Amino acid sequence: MIEGVLIDNIVFEKMERSSRRFSPLEAGGLLLGYRKDGFLHAIDITLPGAWDRHSRLAFHRSVKAHRLRALRLWRKSGGLVDWLGEWHSHPGFALNPSGTDHRNWSRIAKHRKAPMLFPIVDGQRAELYLKQSHKAAPSKLIETDNDEKGRYFCVSD
Repeated sequence: MIEGVLIDNIVFEKMERSSRRFSPLEAGGLLLGYRKDGFLHAIDITLPGAWDRHSRLAFHRSVKAHRLRALRLWRKSGGLVDWLGEWHSHPGFALNPSGTDHRNWSRIAKHRKAPMLFPIVDGQRAELYLKQSHKAAPSKLIETDNDEKGRYFCVSD
């Protein structure tokens, strides 16, 4: 059970910059970092690439390019960096998960068999959602602390 989430500021900067770059189309990628004793620490993301498909209402991630980037980081870390979740943008829309988001998140959590994190960004701000399991409803995370290196979130339930 995840108790808290730390996300490095560079992760937010990359998500927001990518969201603005592709607006008004959606963008997205993988969220990468560490799992330890009930906590997640996001240190990097993958960015949209040439093989991804974007529209105003959807982002379809190419498995190949994102998997290669994640694998490189996993190898470089000695197998410590893990897939923590997936991020995507809602340019010009509320940062609430859509029905499609809920279905995708459940599928990902079921496949991974681990809690997964799902940030939604719009280029200026972000909302974070956590799926503790594929059967559980997503929890919206609440920011409780921040400093020059990152932001800390707790589960709102």
